[in-house]
Amino acid sequence: MLEKLVAIASRHGRADGLPSVYESLIVRSRDAPTVPQPALFESKFYLLLQGAKRMTVGGSTFDCYAGTCAVASVGLPFVSAVLEASPTKPYLSIELKLDAGIVDGLLLDMREPVHIEPQAVALSGALSVEQLEPDILDPLQRLLGLLDAPPDIPVLAAQFERELYYRLLTGRLGARLRQIGQRNARFGQIKMAAEWIQVHANQAMSVEWLASHVGMSLTSFHRHFKSVTGCSPLVYQRQIRLLDARRRLVSGDANVTETAFSSGYASASQFSREYKRAFGTSPIRDAVLLQG
Repeated sequence: MLEKLVAIASRHGRADGLPSVYESLIVRSRDAPTVPQPALFESKFYLLLQGAKRMTVGGSTFDCYAGTCAVASVGLPFVSAVLEASPTKPYLSIELKLDAGIVDGLLLDMREPVHIEPQAVALSGALSVEQLEPDILDPLQRLLGLLDAPPDIPVLAAQFERELYYRLLTGRLGARLRQIGQRNARFGQIKMAAEWIQVHANQAMSVEWLASHVGMSLTSFHRHFKSVTGCSPLVYQRQIRLLDARRRLVSGDANVTETAFSSGYASASQFSREYKRAFGTSPIRDAVLLQG
């Protein structure tokens, strides 16, 4: 069922996680297993095409194999490891960044949208993992196939992507995808808070102010934020902050001390302690290993 997708992905897969010629689409390829690594599972559609991967999100662990797909409606800190990959049969996956505007437009156009209680969805987290449904294959194959014909992307990509969203909305992942288009539900308030933290992670943060900013009481904000993201607002901020610091260290833009202070830490020693706790090694050693 996935053979054609695997063939296309094999030609365009990258180990560095950078976008393809179609910027919303990332094709990943690894030819060896990896150790568990923290990262941010952004708001996206994910499909594993070949190999195996283990993901831990908010205390829940998912073992993913060919045909496993997922939708995240909020950026979620997670830990993942490629379990099965080799030079002859590499790990291959597809990631499509989700666009709330497309979801909103489709929900308006759908004559008989499935009714979903906003509160029920809001309290059920922000990630759904399912097996690939046949209806998704055709639009996904056409969208991925555009990587072989870049001149066609400006003309055809939008309609293929819109069809893919429609098939997702009418399938088992539809409830999760609908969260992205909700603006007045409790989930929308938590999503707004999470996105604010992602942008301002390196600044001092008052949880009381953030709760008020999104229109919630402090008690309700704490409870629902943890229900959606799997962690408290302060832990979420620390994870985002450390992931950003790691990116800058690997790029070579700053040394450890500069990175510590620009990340909002009061001292380089505190930064190093939290970095080692998160990534299992010191900032200096990690940067050297990743650059190598």
